[in-house]
Amino acid sequence: MLKFFRKIRQNLLAEGKTGKYLKYAIGEIFLVVIGILLALQISEWNTNFKRHQTETQLLHDIHWEFLENKKQLKLVKTNHKIAFEATDKLLNLLPFDIVHIEKDSVVILLDSTFNHWTFNPHQSTINTLINTSSFDLISNLELRKLLQNWTDMFLDYTEEEIKASDHVNNFYKHYMAKHYETKYVKTKRPYKDVNWDFLQSLEFNNVIGIRNNNLRNILESHPNELNALSETIDRIIELTTQ
Repeated sequence: MLKFFRKIRQNLLAEGKTGKYLKYAIGEIFLVVIGILLALQISEWNTNFKRHQTETQLLHDIHWEFLENKKQLKLVKTNHKIAFEATDKLLNLLPFDIVHIEKDSVVILLDSTFNHWTFNPHQSTINTLINTSSFDLISNLELRKLLQNWTDMFLDYTEEEIKASDHVNNFYKHYMAKHYETKYVKTKRPYKDVNWDFLQSLEFNNVIGIRNNNLRNILESHPNELNALSETIDRIIELTTQ
C-alpha cells in the first residue's frame, strides 16, 4: 500500500503536476491521521471494555463477600447478646442462695457466658485492591470511598471484641474450669459433686462483672460503631447489586 502511494507521488512529480502533488500529499497525511485516530479509538474501546469486565467481576466478588459479612455480623451480634443477657441475669441473682439455688438454670447461664465471637469479615477482594492500588477500577465514587475506609472501620469495631475474647481465653475459662464442669464436658452432670460456694465469692462477682462490662462495651457503649458497620455493609451490598 505504501509503495502504491509512493508511485503516485513520483508520477505526479515527474509530470510536473506540483499542485496536484501537494493536494494529494495533504490528503494522504489526512488519511494517515484518520487511521491513527481510529486505531487509538479502537484501543481505547478495548481498554474500556476490559476495564468494565474487570469492574463487573470485582463488584460481583464484593457483593458476595459482603452478603456473607452481613450474615456473620448478625450471628456475632446475636451471640454477644446471649452472653451479655446471661451475665446480666447472673449479676441480678447476687448474692446467691446456695441452699435453694436452681442448679440447672444457673449452669445454663454460666455456659452462655462463654460465647466470645469476633467479627472476621471476608475481604479478599478489598485486600487485592489495596495491595495493587487498584481502587480506581471502581467507577462509583461513593462505593470506592466505602471500600477504602472499610478496613479501618471494622478494626475500630473489633477492638472491644478482641479485648473481651482475650479476657475469656486468658482468664475467664481458666477460672470457671476450677469451679464447675462446663458444657463441653458432661460426665458429672447433674453436678452432685460441685461445690457451689464459689458463686458467693468476691472473685466470682468480679469475673462476671468484667465479662458483663466487656460485652456492654461491644453492644451498648459503642453502638455507633456497630450500627455504622452494619449500615456500611448494607450500603456496599446495595451499590454492588447488578
